[in-house]
Amino acid sequence: MIQIMNLSNPAPENDVVRLEILTAEHKPTVLATEVAESMWEWMPVMPTGTSLEAYLDHSLDLKGTDSFYPFYVVDKATGEFAGLAAFERVSRTHRRLEIGFVWHPENYRGTAVVPATQLALLERAQEARFRRISYFVPERNERAIRSFTKIGAQREGLIRNYMRTAGGSWANMVVLSLVGEEIKAAISVLRDRVRALQLA
Repeated sequence: MIQIMNLSNPAPENDVVRLEILTAEHKPTVLATEVAESMWEWMPVMPTGTSLEAYLDHSLDLKGTDSFYPFYVVDKATGEFAGLAAFERVSRTHRRLEIGFVWHPENYRGTAVVPATQLALLERAQEARFRRISYFVPERNERAIRSFTKIGAQREGLIRNYMRTAGGSWANMVVLSLVGEEIKAAISVLRDRVRALQLA
């Protein structure tokens, strides 16, 4: 039985993916992928440097604060690394969190792994009684904005010059959210999408 407000133990999972809490042991596998090139455009400047290793180390340091839960996504069919995701800026008092840190290897895009990852995150947030789930997405990342909009996330506004990226540009951030019953509806949409992709 999942304890109230427990976000990472046991690991969020479904038939397609398992989301293991990110550890130092996962770093070599992550660093060996094309994640650095893919994330460079969206990666924020970090106080410890702009390399992917510095970004992962910073994430591991934040993991102990109870406001950041980074996950290493495993494809249950193969046991292979299938992406990254996280619960961020968790507020237990206000029952709100953000979903971010999302990346999947190119060979998994368009497969059931991508919606299954979001499904595992939303189901765990709902089980843990969170009532607001936010997404902060760079305005230029139109693909991600479309993806979250398709599951029912509502666009709330634009925060200008919110983040300086590792590449040196300043990013405007689009804020989207799911609240209350919208979370339940998004879970239903994602379940249908996972089933459809598994049958394709």
